Amino acid sequence: MAYRLADDETLLKALREALSGRQTMDSQRELRQRVLAELRKTDPGLTVGGPRLRRLAITSDLARIEIEWRESDKRRARSRCPVCGSELKPTRNETVFGGTVTLGFRCPRCPFRSTLKRREPTRYIFTRKAPQ
Repeated sequence: MAYRLADDETLLKALREALSGRQTMDSQRELRQRVLAELRKTDPGLTVGGPRLRRLAITSDLARIEIEWRESDKRRARSRCPVCGSELKPTRNETVFGGTVTLGFRCPRCPFRSTLKRREPTRYIFTRKAPQ
């Protein structure tokens, strides 16, 4: 059976329905399974990937996301956020002598923060936001 990627409007509708059924989802996999179940009610051939769904949940402001991570031994700095894909901004501090030093990086769109030691996301927890 062939599959098709769902468009953003259909995906947002399915995401709203999936989040209305449960306040908190403890993983990206659980969120994807619930959204797929909602999508398959309308069209059995529609599908969506986990990273795309995560980015859409963040940008649509339907869910609050908490990130659990582990520290990696890699010391190479990132340029893009591993959660939403936006450009990371450096967190800087001024030294006593007037210079600046980079302490870490933060994402302006999502709650991802990192020190100079690289942080790798391991689990995402999605919580439904209250309607405004």
